[in-house]
Amino acid sequence: MTARELRQKYLDFFRSKGHDAFPSGSLVPTDVTGRLDESLLFNGAGMVQFKPYFRGVATPPNPRLTTAQKCVRTGDIDEVGNLSHLTFFEMLGNFSFGDYFKEEAIAYSWEFLTSAEWLGLDPKRLSFTVFEEDDETYGYWAKHLSEAGIDPETRVFRLGEETNYWPAGAFSNGPPGPCGPNSEMFYWTSNEVEPPPFSRNEEGAGGGVSPYTRDQWIADDAAKNWLEIWNDVFIQYEWQGELKNPDRPAMGFKKTGMPKLPFESVDTGMGLERTSAVLGGFQSVYDTDLFTPIVSRIVEIYRKYRTDRTDFSVKTTALGQAYESYGSSMSYQSYSEFPETEARATRIIADHIRTACFCIADGILPGNSGRGYVLRRLIRRAVLKGARTLGFEDLFLFKVYDGVVEAMGDHYTELVERRDVVVETLKNEEALFRRTLIRGMELLEEELSHFGPGEKILRGGLAFGLYDTYGFPLEVTQELCEEAGVTVDIEGYEAALKEAQERSRAGSAMDSVYGGVGISFTFTIEPGQTGPTPTRFLGYETISCEARIVGVMEVPFESGVRSSESGEYAIALDQTPFYAESGGQVSDIGVMRGAGFILSVVDLTKQDGVYVHICKIDAGDLDEMDDLGVAIILNPQSATPQTLNPKPYTLPKFGDTVFAEVDPERRRAITRNHTATHLLHAALRKVLGNHVTQAGSLVEPSHLRFDFTHGKAMTAEEVKTVERMVNAGSLASFDVNIHADVPIAQAKQMGAMALFGEKYGDKVRVVDIRSNQDEQISTELCGGVHVRNTGEIGMFKILHEASAASGVRRIEAVTGTNAYEWALQQQSLVKQAAEKLKSNPHDLLLAVDKSVEALREEKKKNEKLRNSSSQPSSAETLQIGSFELVVQRADEVDSKDATMIADRFAENQPKRITLIAAISEGKVTFICKVGAEAIKSGAHAGNLVKTLAQMVGGGGGGRPDFATAGGKDADKLQQVLDAVPGLVKEQVEA
Repeated sequence: MTARELRQKYLDFFRSKGHDAFPSGSLVPTDVTGRLDESLLFNGAGMVQFKPYFRGVATPPNPRLTTAQKCVRTGDIDEVGNLSHLTFFEMLGNFSFGDYFKEEAIAYSWEFLTSAEWLGLDPKRLSFTVFEEDDETYGYWAKHLSEAGIDPETRVFRLGEETNYWPAGAFSNGPPGPCGPNSEMFYWTSNEVEPPPFSRNEEGAGGGVSPYTRDQWIADDAAKNWLEIWNDVFIQYEWQGELKNPDRPAMGFKKTGMPKLPFESVDTGMGLERTSAVLGGFQSVYDTDLFTPIVSRIVEIYRKYRTDRTDFSVKTTALGQAYESYGSSMSYQSYSEFPETEARATRIIADHIRTACFCIADGILPGNSGRGYVLRRLIRRAVLKGARTLGFEDLFLFKVYDGVVEAMGDHYTELVERRDVVVETLKNEEALFRRTLIRGMELLEEELSHFGPGEKILRGGLAFGLYDTYGFPLEVTQELCEEAGVTVDIEGYEAALKEAQERSRAGSAMDSVYGGVGISFTFTIEPGQTGPTPTRFLGYETISCEARIVGVMEVPFESGVRSSESGEYAIALDQTPFYAESGGQVSDIGVMRGAGFILSVVDLTKQDGVYVHICKIDAGDLDEMDDLGVAIILNPQSATPQTLNPKPYTLPKFGDTVFAEVDPERRRAITRNHTATHLLHAALRKVLGNHVTQAGSLVEPSHLRFDFTHGKAMTAEEVKTVERMVNAGSLASFDVNIHADVPIAQAKQMGAMALFGEKYGDKVRVVDIRSNQDEQISTELCGGVHVRNTGEIGMFKILHEASAASGVRRIEAVTGTNAYEWALQQQSLVKQAAEKLKSNPHDLLLAVDKSVEALREEKKKNEKLRNSSSQPSSAETLQIGSFELVVQRADEVDSKDATMIADRFAENQPKRITLIAAISEGKVTFICKVGAEAIKSGAHAGNLVKTLAQMVGGGGGGRPDFATAGGKDADKLQQVLDAVPGLVKEQVEA
């Protein structure tokens, strides 16, 4: 049975039991209400998207659901490469939310596993574990085994909470939240021996068959003879507790109770890859059809290298040595012939490329933190194995992508739909890493060159940095260090590695798998309700409406001030025109008026289908409220009698009718920017290519920001072309057509583009922009607000294009009135610049050219003057005894340039006395430098310039070797210069 057939059989089986097949959630852990689960890095289980259903805060379309869920878990990433560990896997699941429970779930599991119509597994090769206190589950398995003629005590084993309670260990230690026992199903995989005996020794001593004990089963499990293929979790309790020490949360929780939940639920998971291996009789998941197309691509690439690269060489010494060690001996025709080193490298590449493709298709891009950090690490590990172990010099990962599509693209169509962005991202990231790898090698070689004789130890932190940043595995660093006689600090390396693993694993541990749903707001609601009524959003049709308060909560500040003092409330309405932040579009703001109160709506958030309006009472509202005869103060307890009006201020309460109104100008600015973003996206794809996909956006009233996948900076011409295309779309006044509640399949037929990282249900909203000739301009799935016609956008102007992350570019732009204001600002700058250049704006460039030319000529003139003034031929040179006196007059030269002239004359002249007399703006500056030998004979620069300065009405002085002084009477300069030789002679002959 192929994996495709197994997946389909599973879904068909549970459909036959009344389950609805539900689509896989994204690898970005988002639940069915659209909320990002902050407790997890990746979606690591089938139930993650269903947390609101398990907790009763949302109602499923059917209390029975079944899925094939794509999952990523990276806690044991270093184990990947053996025959069973994977970073990406599929989890087949069936779920019951308050419907059937243990008996039916176990009956379904037994039937699917053993019935000839379905998997038809031999019951004698199955075993089961249950929580040690769960007699009920034990009894249901015992019933099915007994009917099959198998002694339950030899096939059902009671284990502790670490293995058979979910979350692991939660029975005793929490954390708080839903929990329950689980039951795991195992298949006997060993072909060397028969499974253990199936019946106990009924005759006591002598003869017969001995019972198969719990300890023997555990030993066989450790020996990998039993392979877990399925797990049934029975969610029935709410674990309650408190921190043992609030100041030290790491000490864990103290149990205070564990009452039953309002309803009991079932959460099951069967690993598709492992079960497929069992059914196919394979020892490795990599031999299943989920991997064979991927592995085949890797082998094909290897064969091509062996054919085309008989004289194989690589750019770095390390890679060259690796090829000499491994690649030169590789002439194998299939993966099965590879030695274990090369085989393991092939498995690592196959696993990691699969995970990378799915991550990129779900909007996760390589980065330096969170999900992006994990993805980058996987890609780099795969590249390194290909380069060092298999000898692939050129980019190869993108070539393996087709194998992933062949293996899984029929079911996970996003792999095909986002081909361009997946391939482009793989190319860019591998190219970046290969350049980084060379730099890492240079860094290591530089570090090794600094070691002298004696003990040589490479710091563990540096070794890990080479691994983490440059992709060097520890063993490679050790090999290179060993050649230089250097050892690596392993303890330091492992400490840094552990810290990085915690960062990578943060939030991904399954002990918090039922967390992350925490209610941010607790409302006052009607008796008998389990939560506020989901809000009806009217904002597509109107910006104002009457509504009823169906939930209200005073919002405390961090300082502890209550909202009755601060004036802040969280309010839920039965219907609202306010848009709550989603898909990059910011929330609306506006006002909410009721009988006796007016609130400013300053923000919104969505919680389980409820639009939560964050409202504030501020002084600006109170002037308007005077007309209603209400109080002008917010806190009567702190008021004086003189500040009170006859009527007290009314606080919003459950059931009140309000009039809610969105700020219209702000909303119009947002709609212009949002529709412009769609036109921008379409233009970028036309100019740069179909690999361009949205990687993030921000739509605010003041501007728009659009992140998109592209591996290099846009040229000025590309930016100009994109800008012109968007403006052309605006000027053409295309109608913006909104199609609501479109089946997702129909939307795809329309050509609608699903955006990165967004979650869509069975029915979607399509924003379709077409030309008057019905040419498709832009068609996207989008829940935001838009203009009715592109002509409302007005002018569009790109302000910046820059890098946002590796392989991601960012454009910031403005539209409408903001673009007009930008144009006015540019016009003002041009006018100011023209005024400074004494020109008019139309002749500004000519004026700038003239100014630049004038500066250039002035620079040439000064340089010529400086050079001519520094030549010895232009100076007067006299011999005074055994010393040389150089006197230079420099007109229109400042003191800085005069000092430079003196330096040139005095350089390497110990017997020279240099005097420069600089004249600038009618003032005289004397600069004197005296060589060492002249100083020994009595020459003194400070005394000389002091005397000279006094002769021109000034003063100064300084050191014997260098001094400056000045005066105002430049007319006496020549008389002063004539006196210099005599003054110097007096100094050296004294």
